[in-house]
Amino acid sequence: MNPPIAIRAEHLTKTFRSQTRGGASIRALDDLSIDIHEGEILGILGPNGAGKTTFLNILSTLLLPESGSVEILGIRLEPKNFYTLRKLINLSSGFPNYPWCLTVEENLRFYARLYGLSGQAMTRKIERLIELFDFGEYARLRFDELSSGTKQRLSLAKCLLNDPKIIFLDEPTVGLDPDMAERTREIIRNILKETKATVLFTTHNMPEAEMMCKRIAFIKKGRILRLATPGELKSSSGKKDLEEVFIELARSAMVAETGPKEVAKAPAPPTAGQAPDDFLSALAEDPGERAVKWLKRCWAFTYRNFLFSIRNVFAFVELVFWPLVTLISIGLMGDYLRLQERAFSFIMTGAIAGGVLQVTQLDVAYSLLYDVWSKSMKHTLLTPVGACEHLFGSWLIGILRGVAIFGVLGGAATLLFGFHFPGIPATLTFLLGLFGFAFLLGILVSLLILTFGQKAEITAWMFAYLFMLVCGIYYPVEILPEGFRIIAQAVPLTYVLENFRQGFGFAPVFSHGLLKGFILWAAYLSAGLWGMRAAFYRARKEGIILRLSE
Repeated sequence: MNPPIAIRAEHLTKTFRSQTRGGASIRALDDLSIDIHEGEILGILGPNGAGKTTFLNILSTLLLPESGSVEILGIRLEPKNFYTLRKLINLSSGFPNYPWCLTVEENLRFYARLYGLSGQAMTRKIERLIELFDFGEYARLRFDELSSGTKQRLSLAKCLLNDPKIIFLDEPTVGLDPDMAERTREIIRNILKETKATVLFTTHNMPEAEMMCKRIAFIKKGRILRLATPGELKSSSGKKDLEEVFIELARSAMVAETGPKEVAKAPAPPTAGQAPDDFLSALAEDPGERAVKWLKRCWAFTYRNFLFSIRNVFAFVELVFWPLVTLISIGLMGDYLRLQERAFSFIMTGAIAGGVLQVTQLDVAYSLLYDVWSKSMKHTLLTPVGACEHLFGSWLIGILRGVAIFGVLGGAATLLFGFHFPGIPATLTFLLGLFGFAFLLGILVSLLILTFGQKAEITAWMFAYLFMLVCGIYYPVEILPEGFRIIAQAVPLTYVLENFRQGFGFAPVFSHGLLKGFILWAAYLSAGLWGMRAAFYRARKEGIILRLSE
């Protein structure tokens, strides 16, 4: 009697649109169906471009198929179940990429927090993995300082953080020397003896496949040609080793075998009443516990962005130099033009607002860009993270840096030019308004990156200046052409600036401006968070997440 079914895929089809061949369609999976048993190691073999990695990416929630269905441990693979499924699965890939300036230990802490671990439980887990994978002195080395073998071991260690029931190993020994490859295989065997996990294993190393896998599925042009044990594959083809079988199948005509000869049909899918305990517990998860896990994931991004910031020697230029140079230039221009005190306060308000806004919104925009630059987005989105934790976690760092630059610019304006703030309530409202609008700009940049890819990163620096142009950053909005004035009334920053400038004696242009600004902000925030969910869905459907990880 066969063991229970861990994964059932039926009639999976996936087509990509070429980015360079005039939009031609490329069929990656073509009506692929397979049952995978609990506790087995299934090898996925096939020539380059056969669809092996596409299949794993669909199973790991990183890619959505056009048609077909998948059940993993009785849970249907669809977006509403991704949160539950990602707690049960994990992936280790060949040539892995993780945040480059984080050490081995820091990377493990980052991903552990995304899986909801914290405190002593997280510390014990990471210490055990560091010992298991013999990181030793490498634990405090940055990712970009590691050898290929150590990076592969880190990928395997990350893969075990959530004690997965299903593990996807995508060429885990590719590029390794024979000694390191054998050590890696030994680690994998020891892990599987301990966890009894179900494993899907891709490789181009035929002796490795024969050594590691109970059964092998040979894929070509998105379809399964053969599914059998290594011994059955050799005996049925009359070949003495698996490499000869591979070559024969790779060169053969595209005829997939069907019928009972392959594998007996698996039992009917489990009913809702047979769903695993993990699924039921997730549905009944205490709202307070889920909120705590959400905060942990937000904190993970705060932690990561902080480490990126302090290890980037050019962050000082971004944080202080340009905003300070801009403020001093504008202050000197005001002195040269002999502006009256009220007019001078008007333009200095703009200089301070511009610096704070740009620094804060960049941190929110960097929430995705750090993953893009590190080529690690797929590993981040493989965790139970939603559409907005990275935004809120990064926003906290942006607020802290925004407060710092506000202190620097405010101090410089006061000491060098005699600028005075209108009062604590007005100043706090001003800061809160800038931070809130910066969050909206960060969402907008993230939406564009998920829609258009890395080429949209220029918008991280562009949009702040574009909105400053129409919001009266250095001049009253009344002098703008009529079309721009209409746009200005739809932007919350306009009302934030106007409210602050009333403290210097300027009359309001708009009635109930601050209330209008807050209503606009709340409306844009709701639309932006909804848009992020829609953008992530589209990015999974179009394969953008995978392209941003290459």
